[in-house]
Amino acid sequence: MLFTFKQLSDGTQTATKLIGILILNSFTLSGRELSKLAVMSLLATAAFGVGGLVIILLMQFMTLQSYASDAVDKHGIAEVQASRLGGVALVSAVLMSLALFIINGDKGSEAVSQVQDNWPIWFGAAGCFALGLIEDLRNNSLSPRFRLISKATVLAMVFLLVPELIPSSIGLPGVDWLLSIPFIAFVVCLFFSVGFINAVNTVDGANGLVIGIFVINCYIFTAEMDGIALPAGLYGASLFLIFNVVSGRLFLGDAGAYAIGSAMLVTGLTAFSEGVVSLPFLAVLFFYPCVDFSVSLIRRCINGESITAPDNDHLHNRVYAYFKSVFKSKNMANSATGLSIAAGSSGVALVGYVGELIPISSNLWIFVFLAQCGLYGLIFVTAGKPSNNSQQKRT
Repeated sequence: MLFTFKQLSDGTQTATKLIGILILNSFTLSGRELSKLAVMSLLATAAFGVGGLVIILLMQFMTLQSYASDAVDKHGIAEVQASRLGGVALVSAVLMSLALFIINGDKGSEAVSQVQDNWPIWFGAAGCFALGLIEDLRNNSLSPRFRLISKATVLAMVFLLVPELIPSSIGLPGVDWLLSIPFIAFVVCLFFSVGFINAVNTVDGANGLVIGIFVINCYIFTAEMDGIALPAGLYGASLFLIFNVVSGRLFLGDAGAYAIGSAMLVTGLTAFSEGVVSLPFLAVLFFYPCVDFSVSLIRRCINGESITAPDNDHLHNRVYAYFKSVFKSKNMANSATGLSIAAGSSGVALVGYVGELIPISSNLWIFVFLAQCGLYGLIFVTAGKPSNNSQQKRT
């Protein structure tokens, strides 16, 4: 080697400091925003080292760009001017994390081999991300029908190339008989997959909500499945979670939501096909996007509304209306909404997994799911409908 690891590390830290100084000098931040940046930088550095600091500064830089920026009333319950480039920041953070893992270890050949072996899956995730990025940059230039067909086309190609992802049995006799027919199994899996990615995008309306669910997903499956992509995802997503919760000025956008949705979809299908998890456990882990999206569709159909029209009556809208009366800061109320829902839905799966209360391969999780449904309904009814001036991110 031309350089020792210590020399490489010292050089990386020096370069990082210089980059940080250059970026910070270009910022024109208020005292409050500067305080938030300091808090995020300290948290990232303490938890993830200099690499975490660089990623936080990159995210801060993206929030200052004029393109892909929305006005105050465009991003759901945020009520602040925000950037839709969060998906770019998240993917960049994951790729940088992956590079750091490879540089600091002997995982280079393993990572290359995994990408080569699973290139259809990477292709699918990249395709969904690119579709969302076009929408973020051009702001509603793609019709809902075009996006739906495009996602279905990309996912269909993935399932044709990797048929092992398509479940042939879910433990229900009648359904299992239908899934034994390859064409029906393909159509059902494709329909569910497109719906799941749309669900993730739809519920991305509060700080820390979708990204919090993704962090929990990465944590559980990193421990249960091989590969270097999941640890990198956990690293990058955790940094985005810090920035999103503290700052509130960087949103996943369609690119980020599509990327996260496709990543959680693939990990869930892979874990289920390998017998690592049961279907009821996945229902608990992905409870909020699946149930809230389903409730939203049913409500719109009953009311005779378009399923692609904006909607401000999700559970997170109602919870936010409550937290606004508790916190003086709207950003704090926003973050409390997202974190509480992520903790109360996917967090239940995490507690059960870490505490080894129920094996994740057990069907007993169905009772946990039913309890979650009851709690969802109770909160939805008691929280009350938000006022008309509460705006919701477009579906």
